[in-house]
Amino acid sequence: MPTLLSRKAVVLFKLETTEGVPVTPSAATDAVLCEQPLRITFNPNVIDTTEVTPSLDPFDPIVGGTSCTIEFDVYLKGSGSASVAPEWGEMLEACGFLETDSAVVNVEVLGVGGSTTSALLGATASAVAQTYRGRPITFSGNMTETSMIWDYSAAKLALLTDTMSIVPTGPGTSYTLPRTWVYKPKSTGIESGTMWIYTDGIRYEFAGCRGTCPLTLTSGGPGRISFRFQGMFTQKTDAALPAAVYDASRPPIWKGGSFSINALETAGQTFSIDPGNNLVMPDNPNSAESFDPAIITARMCRGNINPKETTVAVRNAMLDFRNSVKRPLQTRLGTTAGNRIGIVVPSALYLNQGPTDTNGYVTVDIPFHATGQDSGYTIAVF
Repeated sequence: MPTLLSRKAVVLFKLETTEGVPVTPSAATDAVLCEQPLRITFNPNVIDTTEVTPSLDPFDPIVGGTSCTIEFDVYLKGSGSASVAPEWGEMLEACGFLETDSAVVNVEVLGVGGSTTSALLGATASAVAQTYRGRPITFSGNMTETSMIWDYSAAKLALLTDTMSIVPTGPGTSYTLPRTWVYKPKSTGIESGTMWIYTDGIRYEFAGCRGTCPLTLTSGGPGRISFRFQGMFTQKTDAALPAAVYDASRPPIWKGGSFSINALETAGQTFSIDPGNNLVMPDNPNSAESFDPAIITARMCRGNINPKETTVAVRNAMLDFRNSVKRPLQTRLGTTAGNRIGIVVPSALYLNQGPTDTNGYVTVDIPFHATGQDSGYTIAVF
């Protein structure tokens, strides 16, 4: 009898056309590179009976419907090509995010105006508010810098997550909005997916999968998305490991990038954010396991940062916390096109603040709520 190795595994994920109706994922196009361990948990409804008999022993328990939870981590990385979505993109859609392939705005002269933390975009830019929120912007001409846009008005004014060295303004400065895959929360039309998990000779199949996806960055290391899906088990079968095709890119490291609070460059050890999806599998005795595919009934976008403490003249997190002042947060990592990541929290409401010791120097632990309906935070891959 062969020994099956947990190290030898493949995960395939594909969005469904109809909720809960399985589709067939392909190892050539739908493989997602995941970290060990892959955790599959079956949650059966086992009913212990108390029927009275002449014996002290009960009759056998009754096994009812069974739900399933699937958990694993993936590295936060792009495909390596600006024209191709990241491997985990469809999984994020099944966690309640809208995926947008944002068109390129080619090199164009800025309008006249702006400040070191804002830029007035040019003639061809959209006049629809928030069109470019969460997207990167690069400047050329009399300055060569990059930032992210955390707010965008119908007057074409882009508020920047960084403080520029000079005011980006025309006619001496031009800008480009590179092609970007943007992910932001949504509340309707949330897709479901079919997941196949191969474990060295066995294949588990699940349908109607939806989930949640906390994200964590640690200074000097790669970012991780910790997926947790709920799905309907369809079958377990013998199946050889497929020849999975993965993106050749490797995850960028959180170094040499950017981390800012209210457009001020900030040192810190960790950055984490969680959509806080509430997952429910509605009861339905007409279905095979007595419930329907998982649905997301609520969301609570919250996160945590622990920046190095400063004097109150530089940053007063306590005052912001006490006065409910909301601040934009952002971080970027990666230098290669198609494998650069930007995360923007346009409006972070501090929930507390407390000094902590980190290897002998003072940091401040700041939990925050990412405010706004369907706009708590964005993930950009560019």
